[in-house]
Amino acid sequence: GNQIGDEGAKAIGNNLRESSLQTLNLAGNQIGDEGTKAIGNNLRESSLQTLHLNYNQIGPEGVKAIGNNLRESSIQTLYLAGNQIGDEGAKAIGNNLRESSLQTL
Repeated sequence: GNQIGDEGAKAIGNNLRESSLQTLNLAGNQIGDEGTKAIGNNLRESSLQTLHLNYNQIGPEGVKAIGNNLRESSIQTLYLAGNQIGDEGAKAIGNNLRESSLQTL
């Protein structure tokens, strides 16, 4: 990783809207719920198709922001291994799978 924490993830997440970025790999950093919320809450208006967030410090609250925005996003591949998403985070993803573009989880 690159030692990116919540502040760095917020800067990236808050600028995803209307960007042409299709793949974002932030695996192996120190991103927690706050940084993940910024990314998740901006998925709807982004071109992002692949999101790697493996091995960070993401908990249920961060994953909820991703899950709740899956339906209207272009995300096809989502990697979340090695985090602490728990049952609540898994429910947020699972409850939004039907109407999403997600193909790989």
